[in-house]
Amino acid sequence: MIIQVDPDKCIGCGTCRADCPTANIAIKDGKAVHGKWCLECGHCLAVCPEKAVLFTGDYDPSEVLEYDDPKKFEIAPDRLLNFVKFRRSVRQYTDEPVSDADIAKILEMGRYTQTGANTQTLRYIVLTKETLREITPIALKTLAELDIRQVDKKTMRVPSQYLDFQPIWANWHSFYQKKQRDSLFHGAPNALLIVSRTCNEVDGCFNAGHLELMINALGLGACLMGFGTFAFDRSPELRQKVGIQEGESVIFMMVFGHPKVKYLRTVNRRKVRYEKI
Repeated sequence: MIIQVDPDKCIGCGTCRADCPTANIAIKDGKAVHGKWCLECGHCLAVCPEKAVLFTGDYDPSEVLEYDDPKKFEIAPDRLLNFVKFRRSVRQYTDEPVSDADIAKILEMGRYTQTGANTQTLRYIVLTKETLREITPIALKTLAELDIRQVDKKTMRVPSQYLDFQPIWANWHSFYQKKQRDSLFHGAPNALLIVSRTCNEVDGCFNAGHLELMINALGLGACLMGFGTFAFDRSPELRQKVGIQEGESVIFMMVFGHPKVKYLRTVNRRKVRYEKI
């Protein structure tokens, strides 16, 4: 059993039972008892007033943080909104590599991002500048030579409107062959692949958004790579190059690094469309 309840601390208050998403906890003889339908979500650990719940196995108890100072956890709503408003998709990068410490923080953000039913099935591949340079011509060739008439739009894992860019991909490939200029990955020093079982797009999209928040918080810049994601989906050679296994897919790709451009203000957007029913 991954979850342990300390009988000396548990007072049988039922707080954990009330918050368990699978109704997996019972109170027996005045103590909390877990059943077999545990998601390992941690709600029982987080809500227990007596600190009686402990996760073991693959979980490190030292990672648990006490909510003892709101200043360490809370973000002012207006400041968070301004942070999101100011983010840009960065397509100009310096040659400075991203430090291993920064990469570790980015991946930690992904590790703590929610997944459906708490499956935690995502894994990550960080591509170095050298690997990116190796796969760039393969990705460009894949997109440039794609016969869009043979693509089943119903099975595409990216918007079918991407196919309208095929002439642009061909130009990018031609330009790369002549000038070695990378218009796909923008000469970025690093890329990040979110990898999971095929068709796990929901978890991947959650993850990509959170990863980019941390990238920006570190003073770095990123660009989500829908075209790159599509290239990996179409090219067995690309998947083999980075070690994608049978039954796995690159759920999403992004490039990141130190921005070479400095933005001075936010931009405006179209008005929000919503209904309250």
